[in-house]
Amino acid sequence: MSHEPASADVARAKMKAPFAVAAARNAALRIAFGAVIGFLLAGRFDITLFFLPALLAAQLLSLMPRPPGLAQGAGLIFLMGVLAWITLLIAGVFAGQPAAYLLMIGLLLFFGFLLDSAGKAMPATLLLILGSTIPLVVVQSDTGAAGIAGALVGAMAIALLSVWIAFALFPTDAGVAAAAPASRPASPREAFINTMLLVPVLLLFLIDGRMTFVAVIVIVNIIRQRERGAASLTALGLLFGNILGGVLASIAYVFVSIQTGPVFFLLVVLLVGLTLAGRGVVAGPKAPIYSVAFVSFIILLGLGVSPVPSESAELFADRLMSVLAAGAYAVGAISLVSRRGTLPAAHEASTT
Repeated sequence: MSHEPASADVARAKMKAPFAVAAARNAALRIAFGAVIGFLLAGRFDITLFFLPALLAAQLLSLMPRPPGLAQGAGLIFLMGVLAWITLLIAGVFAGQPAAYLLMIGLLLFFGFLLDSAGKAMPATLLLILGSTIPLVVVQSDTGAAGIAGALVGAMAIALLSVWIAFALFPTDAGVAAAAPASRPASPREAFINTMLLVPVLLLFLIDGRMTFVAVIVIVNIIRQRERGAASLTALGLLFGNILGGVLASIAYVFVSIQTGPVFFLLVVLLVGLTLAGRGVVAGPKAPIYSVAFVSFIILLGLGVSPVPSESAELFADRLMSVLAAGAYAVGAISLVSRRGTLPAAHEASTT
């Protein structure tokens, strides 16, 4: 009699196993096809930041167990447009005041990280992307910043459309959607730590006009993964993920340069997306490694195929080194923070 409950649990686990495999497969397919659709629509609508819709779609799909509602998506696009305009206006006013300017950028990023710590993935992504692009581009070019602001709104709309199409093609199991985790309490401490990790980079950006905001986007993405994996694997694993994404982007760039055309390019993105997303959905605590790798791959390959305005495709190697250096900085900063405060908490959580 004492073994009956255990046997029943084992039987139920065996019955759920095929559904878990199917859910993991659909999640990987959504991420990979979401990135492909993002690239496809970005080319179709001639988005300035060619990589951004695919990047946003992959990030949202990796964080969301179910698709956003139509009203939620429309509200998010409207909110991004309003915030982009406000950010552009404030950035122009404080552009000549470095201290106030840095404080403004820091506040944007802080609130983005705060929302992220509470599990609010979509608004967090919105604020972090805004804080990583518009204020920094204003320093280099007011005209360029206005164009970037419009591109951000268009990229978010395309990303949401890609998310809806991906969920329509590969729907979420009803049980999985119902079991989605609820919002957790926000952590001002973690948001403050994450923001402080970016302060040296923001200072360098304000001093050195050659630095690209893409490096800041890479650092923000890696920092967001800090709390999503096992602390003992975070630093080295995320560094490996960033390097892996750079290597895959370099190999893919060679192939798409030889065999030109959108069909071959999208097939390459799909192949790499299925590989990395497929590993990520079953990797457990190591999932952030593959998420960082896919983000680095999307950014680098997207920049190589359709460069940021005022840059040329021949600078692919420079962009690769910039992204790898940004990843190395982020990983080094994370390792310092984890050693002091994050490791014990993470160890206790994993033990529990």
